[in-house]
Amino acid sequence: MSRRGEFGRSVLLFVGFGFGWAVAARLFMRFFSDDPSFTLQGTGMIVGLVLLEFIGLGAVRDARRSGRTRWWRLAPVPGLLLYFSLGMVFVPCVVAGLVVGRCRRAPVIGLVTLVGVAGSIAVPVVLMLGDSGIPMAPTFFAGMVLYVACCLGLVAASSEWSRPWRRPIRTSESPQQPAYAGGL
Repeated sequence: MSRRGEFGRSVLLFVGFGFGWAVAARLFMRFFSDDPSFTLQGTGMIVGLVLLEFIGLGAVRDARRSGRTRWWRLAPVPGLLLYFSLGMVFVPCVVAGLVVGRCRRAPVIGLVTLVGVAGSIAVPVVLMLGDSGIPMAPTFFAGMVLYVACCLGLVAASSEWSRPWRRPIRTSESPQQPAYAGGL
């Protein structure tokens, strides 16, 4: 298959993953909210920024696997707008994903993932526990399950951003062997 077809496959894979992530994120927001109503503008903004980030991550994945230039690492940068508002709670997961992408040992990967997810979970848990007048509803626990799933998915997706890059394969650099002249 051509490089363009492979590129499209990686991007489509991450678009699907990003769309699923955005839906799960929107659902856990509904569970955490006192006024659980969706606005078209808010949902569109969340889905758009998530897709922008995940399309960039898919482009990085394909560029890394096919040996393209490392400038492709800049593709997810526009999607970082997602983390400038309430998405800021996911920054520990993104940082953990960047570290996980460079690690090769399973215990280190597990520990870094756990620290990133715990750092991300600390904010909503502290905010909910600080509101002592309201008992914990079952929707909070359902929201936390979705939140943890989103955190783990973000660690896995953002790890593609920092994985080691392959060297481009060039056929012109292979050494030329002299032709055999029959003992001359």
